[in-house]
Amino acid sequence: MIDLLVLPILGAASYALCRRSRTASAERAGMLRPCEELLAEPVHGRDPTGFGTLGGRFLDLPVEIRVIPEALAFRRLPQLWLSVSVHHATGVRGTVDVLRRVVGAEFYAPADSLPARYDVPEGWPGETLVRGSPGAGPILDRACAAVATILAEPRVKEVLLTPRGIRIVSQLCQGDRGAYLLLRENRFPVTRIGPEQLRPLLARATDLVRSLTGEGTVHGSDDTCARAAA
Repeated sequence: MIDLLVLPILGAASYALCRRSRTASAERAGMLRPCEELLAEPVHGRDPTGFGTLGGRFLDLPVEIRVIPEALAFRRLPQLWLSVSVHHATGVRGTVDVLRRVVGAEFYAPADSLPARYDVPEGWPGETLVRGSPGAGPILDRACAAVATILAEPRVKEVLLTPRGIRIVSQLCQGDRGAYLLLRENRFPVTRIGPEQLRPLLARATDLVRSLTGEGTVHGSDDTCARAAA
């Protein structure tokens, strides 16, 4: 008799969990859909984590937007990152990866594989790590003022400069504290990204590319951006 009473409860619980899982999956897949109006020729996709991706052209430059869920880190709430890449030749040689507040969970960043460490340019946030390929100092000189403007936004986590394009990664939100402490789950409160959230990041990313290619004007003085290889 007890078993017969328990079965409907278990069935209802299983159904509720399955429904919640399907809802969460649909939310992750459609998180970037409200932003397609910002792009010409928008193309939606889905990465292996289940989060939707969005590609297209912004101000006539090819861009790609991704949502990156961070793996669980020791003594810190999981993070959800918003990544904007511009796939356009920058005219620079070498690679520079600028990371802020490094905690060792930045699996998406190539900094650990880059052999040279550079001094943080004057005027940049002090908790910044700058690594790059050997001889990448001229890239820092060239991009210093534009990157300083980007780093003035506290949510910015990474600025990556390569010959084939650039990427800016910014914090979207932190994980739910209860789900993390009790279940060690990555559960995030954001279900939609609005155009007003994405537009400034797209503008900064395309401005940075144009500053590297010489198509735009970078405000600021390069003489405040001293750097040296360590």
